[in-house]
Amino acid sequence: MKYSREELRQRVIDAVALALDRRPAGVRMHSSLIDDLGAESIDFLDIRFRIESEFGLKISDDEMWQGELLPGHPELVTERGVSDQGLRLLQERMPEFRWERFPNGITAADLPRLITPETIVAYLEKRLL
Repeated sequence: MKYSREELRQRVIDAVALALDRRPAGVRMHSSLIDDLGAESIDFLDIRFRIESEFGLKISDDEMWQGELLPGHPELVTERGVSDQGLRLLQERMPEFRWERFPNGITAADLPRLITPETIVAYLEKRLL
């Protein structure tokens, strides 16, 4: 089935809101699921389950969370974190994200903090459109 970008956005917002017990109006596309919405590891499983059910997909553990992180480009994201070049590309793709949270760069441990409803939509666009 084909979905418009707006349909994808609304369905992702609804899934995130339900999983995190929030009103959909309080979920912004560029909100960090962790920093802004308070998601914990169990919440990520719930969100993934809801997305799988909503769109009839099977998603591997890390697949959806890669979003805008440019998988397949080891020079941009390494086991240490995001390279300067990778950070510049992410900032271009996600200008509304609050990048000031990472004054010393983005380490590997910080990567989950980059997950937003928008990165989930980007993943779904690749899978569905």
